[in-house]
Amino acid sequence: MRKRTLYLCGAGNGEGVRLAVRTNEREDRWDRIVLLDDDPAKQGQAILGVPIVGPFDTLENVAPDRGEVVNLVTRTTVRRWAARCRIEAYGVPFATLIDRSVDVSGVEYRRDFMAYPNANVGPAVFADEGSAVLVGAAVGHGSRLGRCCVVAPNAVVNARVTLGDGVYVGTNAAILPDVKISPWATIAACTLVVGNVPAGATVMGVPSKVVLRLRDKLRMRGGEALPPDVRRELEVRFLTRTARAVSVSSSAE
Repeated sequence: MRKRTLYLCGAGNGEGVRLAVRTNEREDRWDRIVLLDDDPAKQGQAILGVPIVGPFDTLENVAPDRGEVVNLVTRTTVRRWAARCRIEAYGVPFATLIDRSVDVSGVEYRRDFMAYPNANVGPAVFADEGSAVLVGAAVGHGSRLGRCCVVAPNAVVNARVTLGDGVYVGTNAAILPDVKISPWATIAACTLVVGNVPAGATVMGVPSKVVLRLRDKLRMRGGEALPPDVRRELEVRFLTRTARAVSVSSSAE
């Protein structure tokens, strides 16, 4: 059977490179692994023996039957989403990477899902496209992860938690059972989340408090990295809804 080349997009994630290399050593899925990064200063270097051969645009010349791709961007979910939209446009199929230490029995996951070493993903978990559970993180049974969520190292997402699209759960954070985290929210490192979190909010502390709201974030540079269709969806679905709720409340008074 003809094997493919694996293209790893993003050279700032050594753990992701190691996961890909280990996976190939065990499964022999690809005959070559290379890195792509848009930073010219990184091109020509190597990480764990994997060469950085060019920018993301290299994928333009890759036939769908000769390559697979992994999105290694995990620093923020905004950047991860934007990178994934670019990658998807090239038509190269995504690969799924799950470390052999991770038991995914009873787990439902979509393409481009990543589970790093020593992650714990419980039964009846659903993980949508592009989600990543990083080193040592835990996702409790019955939880749901939306598209392009990132659960950072050693974070704990307890049972039956719902993460909307683009949610970032920071290192060593903990979310109590049955909590709903709305799309594009950010849970800061070492935060304890005890209640639902509104769309786009950033929460911090023990217990958590909202320190930044969606409207403010969309005005900041971080919001500019969102694909236009995602930004419009957030503005229409959540900002309009919030304004309407405020108006009704004021009228009632």
